[in-house]
Amino acid sequence: MRQQYSFIAVVLSLDEEKVNFDLYQGTTPSSHDRDLLKHKATLPRHYFDTLIYAGVLLAQGETPYQVLPQKPASIGMKIRSLGNIVLFDMCFSPQTYKLWQNTDAVLEDISLPADIFEEYVYRLGAISRFRYLGRVEDPQVATQLGENDMIEFKRDFLLSKSGIIKTVVAFANSNNGNLFLGITDEGEIVGVNHEIEQYGDPDKYLLAITQYIQDKTTPFLTPFPKISLKKVLDKYVVAIFVEVSSELICGLDKNGEKYVVIRTNNRSVLVKDPHQIGEIYVKRKLGSEISRRLGLL
Repeated sequence: MRQQYSFIAVVLSLDEEKVNFDLYQGTTPSSHDRDLLKHKATLPRHYFDTLIYAGVLLAQGETPYQVLPQKPASIGMKIRSLGNIVLFDMCFSPQTYKLWQNTDAVLEDISLPADIFEEYVYRLGAISRFRYLGRVEDPQVATQLGENDMIEFKRDFLLSKSGIIKTVVAFANSNNGNLFLGITDEGEIVGVNHEIEQYGDPDKYLLAITQYIQDKTTPFLTPFPKISLKKVLDKYVVAIFVEVSSELICGLDKNGEKYVVIRTNNRSVLVKDPHQIGEIYVKRKLGSEISRRLGLL
């Protein structure tokens, strides 16, 4: 018979608002074989109780733990790395459709074998999201990989503004992605040194890029793209890492009109079909798995 896995919380202290505990991974009903996941973790009590109500957490302590009346809660797994072992943050929010924007409690850096992680996702009805998965920080590594569904090159900022916004929006609506400025379509690192000189300061240059992305996308990108300057020999390259958004992100054209872009293979494709836009919107709001369960997709 397959073992049933469970989180085990050894309660250290608690009050009406929060619980302090050591978090273990074990099996039920026996808890003799268990691994420590988090030492001295803290959760608001109603989220702690949510895990108990979901049947994935056993609370242990000097006295029997008493759960409080159940409150609305949603849980999301923000994946940091994926493989045989999954590293993730467990995020909590009162509302599913605003989970990533309104996260008000997090258990960070939890590691579990992939099959056990998947079991918890299923049993909790949790929404998964990748964090930093696919991030490429080294421009030279990016040129070796070439442009694909997660990597895009632009020669510069000033002459590629519309293409930059199109790519950022496509990544935000599809999957995590890396945009590099200062690399040609052929993968040649040419740098953006001349543009930095025009702005007179690297910080002012990066601020201009940040401001332009903020002005030309809506709603506000959360989390906002990570923008950094990398040096390859004597050439500077801008690395922009875009995390997939839980919202439908739109670009704004020169007239302020909204448009939607998604990533398909190594291209950013404009979406005009209202039904396809509607599907993207539903996925962003509820997540693909919940959307399928509700018969919306």
